[in-house]
Amino acid sequence: MRLQFKDGTERLTVAYPGLSRQLKKCAAYILDHPSDVATLSMRQVASRADVPPSTMHRLARSLGFDSFNEFRDIYRNGVNDFSVGYPQKAGQLQADVGDSDFDQAIDTFHHAAVTNLDALFHNIDRAAMKRAVDALTGARNVIVVGMHASYSFANYFHYVAAMGLRNWRLVTRRNGELSDRIEDLTSDDVVVGIALKPCAADTIKVARRSRESGAWVIGITDSRTSPLAVCSNDILLTPVRSPSFFESYVATTALVEVLVGMVVARGDKSIIENIDNLERCRHEMGEYWPDE
Repeated sequence: MRLQFKDGTERLTVAYPGLSRQLKKCAAYILDHPSDVATLSMRQVASRADVPPSTMHRLARSLGFDSFNEFRDIYRNGVNDFSVGYPQKAGQLQADVGDSDFDQAIDTFHHAAVTNLDALFHNIDRAAMKRAVDALTGARNVIVVGMHASYSFANYFHYVAAMGLRNWRLVTRRNGELSDRIEDLTSDDVVVGIALKPCAADTIKVARRSRESGAWVIGITDSRTSPLAVCSNDILLTPVRSPSFFESYVATTALVEVLVGMVVARGDKSIIENIDNLERCRHEMGEYWPDE
């Protein structure tokens, strides 16, 4: 059976941690720039990856291919360009946007946000997405972890889901909670890690330990060379291109909303009852500002 594009990228992702430094350099470029493999010559790809052309052959053979041409064919037959960018430096932001027309600057951010959303829904691995939804729906416990910039999105993910799903937990650094949440994980549990480069060390530690415990790990990240990708059972890639100095989380937010929506939609009536009970309690406790 002929390998598909996703099979090749998954094989490269799994092999990545054990590659030599030179092969890793080559693999990282290929994972982050798949369209180059499909459209450029081997020498051009090697030049851009800053490795000798012979390294491309060695990488292909280490993955079980007879030649680099055979490896490249799976990219030419079905590549989806999901290369993701790094945040622009603040100085570049000022140079590109600071002196531009105000409306033009807003249009620049608008275009980046829409492009990220389009890229997410066009290129998302829907098979991996379905596995993630099925795993979250059937899990004994769901643990959500995200640190640094990703913490607010992990918190939002957990907050919305926990309204109807009482088995969801959020990992934080407070009071030794990092270990408390994961020390008794089993194969019946699911862990969702959110980490964009540069990845927070605590998120990677939790994901790695969770997988070693047998839990199913879902990684939401921006690159197949991300350390989170290496220790995840399933990877959901999210584009982060931004004209700003920091990564864009627009697509990540959309992905989280889709996951929660699909899990709730596939759940039973107890989810609706839980949401109703929680909202009633919040109103009774005066947690919302009263309507005029």
